[in-house]
Amino acid sequence: MDGDNNANNNVNNNSNPNAQSTTGQQNNNANQPNNASNGIDYNKIQEMIDGRNAKTEDSVLKSYFQKQGLSAEEMESAINAFKTQKANQANAQNKELTDAQASLQKTQLENQRLKVEKKAYDFVDDLNVDNKTMPYLLKMADLSKCTDKDGNVLEDTLKAALQKVIDDVPGLKKQVQGTVGITVGADTNNGTNSNNGVFDFGFTGVRPKKQN
Repeated sequence: MDGDNNANNNVNNNSNPNAQSTTGQQNNNANQPNNASNGIDYNKIQEMIDGRNAKTEDSVLKSYFQKQGLSAEEMESAINAFKTQKANQANAQNKELTDAQASLQKTQLENQRLKVEKKAYDFVDDLNVDNKTMPYLLKMADLSKCTDKDGNVLEDTLKAALQKVIDDVPGLKKQVQGTVGITVGADTNNGTNSNNGVFDFGFTGVRPKKQN
């Protein structure tokens, strides 16, 4: 009996290494990445789908025109005409979409410019310019960076752009105009105290007499 038990134990012990080896190989295989997915060519698949769709379309067209009693030449001409019309419609739709996008972008840019120009008038006092001067100032200023990506006005950038033009053209600033009126007192234009011409309204009796 003891001999039989020892024999069974030896068999079990000898079988365990094989089982562990098999299990280890399975685990290694499971850990290895599946490289099959790396070889997928999605462009090729799309080409196959497009090709199949084209063949299906040709089959449908041929079947339809055959039922209409067209000859082979008439059928080929009709299929070509259908495809040409389809392509023209697609091009027209693309052009319409492109024009709509361009029009929308143009409108957005115009709205942004109006916001910038409206905001610029808030700086007339700080910049020491007149309201009537601002349109010329805006035409000469670089306003391309005065809005952010959301179309909001960047006030500091706008003010700096306007100031840049004023620095280059100082004549755009407000001009201090001289006082207009009747001169009362001594005329200091020639550095003398002469009273000649004071209160001279064209009447000889008003002109003061010269002192000897």
